Amino acid sequence: MLILALIPVLMGAGLATQTAINSKLRHFVGSPYVASGISFAIGMLFLIILCVLTGQSLTVTSTFIATQPWWIWLGGLLGVIGLTGNIILFNVLGSIQASVLPILGQIIMGVIIDQFGLFNSPTQPMTIIKLMGIILVIVGVCITIGVFNPPNPMGQATQSQNRPQHQFLYQLFGVIAGMLMATQTAINGHLGVALNSSMQAAAISFTIGTLVLLVVIILTRADLTTIKAAISGTATYHWLWFGGFIGGAYILCSSWLVPKIGTGQVVVLALFGQLLFSAIIEHAGLFDSFSVRIDREKIIGLILMFISVLGIHFL
Repeated sequence: MLILALIPVLMGAGLATQTAINSKLRHFVGSPYVASGISFAIGMLFLIILCVLTGQSLTVTSTFIATQPWWIWLGGLLGVIGLTGNIILFNVLGSIQASVLPILGQIIMGVIIDQFGLFNSPTQPMTIIKLMGIILVIVGVCITIGVFNPPNPMGQATQSQNRPQHQFLYQLFGVIAGMLMATQTAINGHLGVALNSSMQAAAISFTIGTLVLLVVIILTRADLTTIKAAISGTATYHWLWFGGFIGGAYILCSSWLVPKIGTGQVVVLALFGQLLFSAIIEHAGLFDSFSVRIDREKIIGLILMFISVLGIHFL
C-alpha cells in the first residue's frame, strides 16, 4: 500500500515538470495549441510503442463501443483542456498558481467523484475530516495566491503592472481545469477496467487528445514552421521534448491506480508531489522558468495545503 501511495506523489512531481517543460516549448513554437499538440503526439507514440512491445491491442470492437457509456471517450478531450490550460496559466500566473489553482479543482472534483461513485469509480463517502481538509485547502490556496495579503501602497503600482488583466478569470479557469483533470483521471480509470488494459486506455486517451488538438491547430491556422525553432533549441534545452513522455506515463499510471485506490486518493497524493515540485521549480527557476523566491505567506499556504492533502487521504 505504501508503494501505491508513493507512485501518485511521483506522478504529481512529473506533472509539475511537464507543465514547466511544455511552457518552454510554447516559447519556441508560439502557440499553446501547437505545444500541447507536440506533447500529446509524443505521448501517443510513446504509449503506442509500449502497447506494441507488450503485445497489447490498439483497437476496440464495434460491440465495445456500442455497449460503453458515451462519456468513456472524453478523457482525451478533457486532458487537452487541462494541459493547454496549464501551459497558458504557467506563463500568465507563474508555476505555483498554475499548480495550486488546478489542485483546488482536482480535490473538489475528486471528492465529489468518490462521494457519488461517478464514472464507476469506487465510492468513498464524505467525512468530517475530509470536509475540514477541503476547507483548509481553500484557505491554503487563498494564502498562497495572496488573497489575504494587505495592500502595500509603496509597491501597489509595481504589483498592478505585473498583475495580468482579468486575473480572476484566469484563476477561475485554473480551478475548472483542475476539475476536468480529475474527471479525466476517473474516466481513464474506468476505460482501463473496461478494456482490461491500462496501457491501451492511456493510448486511446492520448490518440483522441492528439486528434482534437490537430483539429484545433487547423482551425486556428497555427504556424507550424515554428517547430523548426524548437528543434534548433534542442541543443541547449535537451529536455524540451520530454513533456509528452511524462504526460503519457502520468495517464498510464492513473488509469492503473484509480480502480485500486480510488480517484480521490490518486488525485490528492499526486497533488502533494505537484505542490512540492512546483514550489521548487519556481523558487530555483528550473527549466528556464522565471525564478520567484517563495515568501513567508506562500510557505505557510503550501504547508497548510500539504497538511490538508495528507489529512484528506490518511484520516
